[in-house]
Amino acid sequence: MPQTFQWSPQKGFTASRAPNVAVVNLGDGYEQRQTKGINPLMDKYTLEFVGVDDKCGRPNVAKEAEAFIKARMAVESFYWTPSDTGIQALFVCRSWSMVKNGSHYKLAADFEQVPR
Repeated sequence: MPQTFQWSPQKGFTASRAPNVAVVNLGDGYEQRQTKGINPLMDKYTLEFVGVDDKCGRPNVAKEAEAFIKARMAVESFYWTPSDTGIQALFVCRSWSMVKNGSHYKLAADFEQVPR
């Protein structure tokens, strides 16, 4: 059973949506379009998480989120609830990057929705 991603990203994010559509060109500029599959619209989110290493023992959100993503290695999916839809779905993270500046960390991650 997939685990749930529990960390909150920064308030700003990018949501990308591209319907999976088959197109047949019929000539004279006409075309026929039809959705493909039972999940024709899957979302992709570009998210940022910010954390700081401090001496008070507070958790570093960026490092914890990266550890969760790294443990799944883009193979194992996880549940996450996007704030724009409020609907929990399955996602994978195929790529991410971490920037460290002193004690500050910034994780940028791409979450791609996958079928249940």
